[in-house]
Amino acid sequence: MQRQNNTEPLLIEMRDIVKTFPGTKALDGVTLKLRKGEIHALVGENGAGKSTLMNILTGQFYMDSGEVLMEGEPIRFSSPREAMRKNIVLVPQELNLVPEASVAENVFLGNEVLSGRLINWKETAKEAERLLDLLDVHVDVSQPVKNLSAAYQQLVSIARALAYEPKVLILDEPTAVLTNRETESLFKSMQKLKKSGTAMVFITHHLDEVMEQTDRITIMRDGCLVKEVLTSDITKEEMINQMAGKKVQITTHVNRKVSEEVFFEAKNLSREGEFHNVSFQVHKGEILGVAGLVGAGRTEIFKCVFGITEKEQGGKTFIEGKEVHIKSPIDAINYGMGYVSEERRHDGITPDMSVMENMMLPSYDKIKKNGLINYKKAVEIAEQYIHSFKIKTASRDTLIKNLSGGNQQKVIVARWMAKGIKMLILDEPTRGIDVNAKGEIHQLIRELADNGVAVVVISSEMEEVMALSDRIMVVHQGRISGYITDVDRITQEDVLKVAFQ
Repeated sequence: MQRQNNTEPLLIEMRDIVKTFPGTKALDGVTLKLRKGEIHALVGENGAGKSTLMNILTGQFYMDSGEVLMEGEPIRFSSPREAMRKNIVLVPQELNLVPEASVAENVFLGNEVLSGRLINWKETAKEAERLLDLLDVHVDVSQPVKNLSAAYQQLVSIARALAYEPKVLILDEPTAVLTNRETESLFKSMQKLKKSGTAMVFITHHLDEVMEQTDRITIMRDGCLVKEVLTSDITKEEMINQMAGKKVQITTHVNRKVSEEVFFEAKNLSREGEFHNVSFQVHKGEILGVAGLVGAGRTEIFKCVFGITEKEQGGKTFIEGKEVHIKSPIDAINYGMGYVSEERRHDGITPDMSVMENMMLPSYDKIKKNGLINYKKAVEIAEQYIHSFKIKTASRDTLIKNLSGGNQQKVIVARWMAKGIKMLILDEPTRGIDVNAKGEIHQLIRELADNGVAVVVISSEMEEVMALSDRIMVVHQGRISGYITDVDRITQEDVLKVAFQ
């Protein structure tokens, strides 16, 4: 890949941007320079201020002080729509599509293709197909977007941004749910846009992608600018340490002694169109890694185990050797199980409730006194976990939606610790989380297992599975294709061989 040099003119310059929220200085004099035809990485830990900075650029937030220039002229947007009119477009990390509307309608939502005063549906479909083709996506654009996988919905969101013919395209964690092939297609499209002069801001925690795809990097920490540097002038390790402000310990595999005692067992679980004849065990104190390609059926199996979906007749589940009938998540929780969804914002947190309320939701029945919740006890437990899990929050009463992704994830794990569960299922536990918070989550997972909790980790990141797991269960096309026990002696290629054998 050819890197851009310093000769291109500045397209966007954000100077000395300051933004304060109640109790928090989110941005403190941050400067960002963006050139035409450049892929510019914006990196930092969760809560560093990256999204706030981009929300100011796109008119979502007002800045307290500072200025923004576009091609040398001052600009200040009062809404994202105003920014879009200037061809500055953000693709957010969270999907914001209309599920019941068609793919084509979603691509041109708010930017309709008109003939006179009426929408030209034929041209809308044709243009939607053209934009998706740039991303190597070939689907029926007349179908409801809810029929597509999360990965394809993400690509539809990117196609919607391309429909605005952006001069500035901001991509926030665009590859989080994409397969390797889809990610490669996206990168090819980004290189085409770069050649056409589009400036891109690339926000990601996948630092290998930063090193491979970008021209320049701006590093942020705690709302401040740390450094702007050419990608070719920094190493991945230097970038990580500057993001954290310290040397970061990367999780490596540890050989742990695991109990022979089985906590959970599944026999012959099936669900039409998702998985077939699946049998496995999880031992007390074990970290069972679940590997496989996206769409292999990993999440579907454990949604069924937790009672979110229903198994077909004939399948059986056992806890500590006794057959149990789990027909709902309430049943699973009552049997001592917890579940951390891959869709943290949609299925994990209740955004408009506090940190303490989110943490204590499943545990209120344990701390009732005369039919009333013992508020003093709830405060005591919440404060204990905020301290022991190093959760960065202004207070226990802060709304959880105002926390960074890594800290939200810690609250969800603390929720199940407070409940006193015996088995925890974590689906993509560190998706969208920075490398430092990832290490802290990994440490919490190990501590859970060390305390005898049976832990299941479903992850698309092979490095994560290999670093954490005592044993790896490989799933392919809805079936268990094999197990790996010598985890410290394998490579990613070995896992893939098991998947395809």
